[in-house]
Amino acid sequence: MMHRAGILLSVTGLSLVLASCATEGGPGTSTAPMDFAMDTGGGRMFYKGTAFIPRGFHSSEAFDLEVHLRRWGNPPANETSLTVLHVLKNEFEGTGHFLPLGNGAGEIQFAPGRRLQLRGAVLDAGQELDGEWYLDGKLGGGFRIVRKGQLFP
Repeated sequence: MMHRAGILLSVTGLSLVLASCATEGGPGTSTAPMDFAMDTGGGRMFYKGTAFIPRGFHSSEAFDLEVHLRRWGNPPANETSLTVLHVLKNEFEGTGHFLPLGNGAGEIQFAPGRRLQLRGAVLDAGQELDGEWYLDGKLGGGFRIVRKGQLFP
């Protein structure tokens, strides 16, 4: 009986230690939450949310990331942002794919059929991606992904 209790305590202790090694935040056990904003080209915030990344954007390897966005409320400023409302709806949760493009740039593709592309500069030692978003190859506006708390307190 005492032997089983010792094993149970050991397993419980090991589980607690392993759980404490995971970073805060999201769907994966080793992801970093990042503030994520998209504007409509006129500088008005259109969508806001969180991206959960497993490593910095300066990575030379492609990786998957989780994206959680919700509509901010400003009206669409162009045809592309009007169309993206039908793709992302009021809220969007899904997986994206980051591709390093070289020369300090990267691209994220997500939404059904990877119709939405974010292309931008990798800044702040890989902790920021800042650029423009496109739907089906048409420019919609700007976007920014930065460390959690830098855009939204």
